[in-house]
Amino acid sequence: MLQIVFSFFLGLVVTAFIGIGVNTFYPEPDYSLGSESSWNTYRLTTSIILLVCATLVMLLSIAVSNTGPVLANGALLGGVFTMIYAVGIGISAGQQWPRFAVMTVALLVTVGVGWWKFSRGRRAAAAASGTGGGALTGEAEARLAAVENKLDALGRALRD
Repeated sequence: MLQIVFSFFLGLVVTAFIGIGVNTFYPEPDYSLGSESSWNTYRLTTSIILLVCATLVMLLSIAVSNTGPVLANGALLGGVFTMIYAVGIGISAGQQWPRFAVMTVALLVTVGVGWWKFSRGRRAAAAASGTGGGALTGEAEARLAAVENKLDALGRALRD
């Protein structure tokens, strides 16, 4: 349970770090001096910067996934939260086509990283461990069977 909390907290800290970093190096325009178009440009540019940062953090999570799930999941959550932040800022930008392009890239990156992390990674791990029935140790096999029994019981309870 502590690992889940740590991963979630790491994701929040990564998002805050990126958000504060972007705001430090690309500050908001002065509203009294700027027009609405300068604010829309600022929001769109900030959204693009956040999108790039989120993509890099998500790719980092894939790169470190072999070192341990806690840091990799924390980095992935940081990338996802930053992507949510980028989408939120991008939605508020008034320019239609550039905003749509940012959202398209966000969707493609999110689906691509999700596929890589949750589909391809499992297939590669299954192939490396040999998907034959005897690949698990006795204790791991017993634990897996217990988990499967609990999931089956939960499924039956939810259907009733």
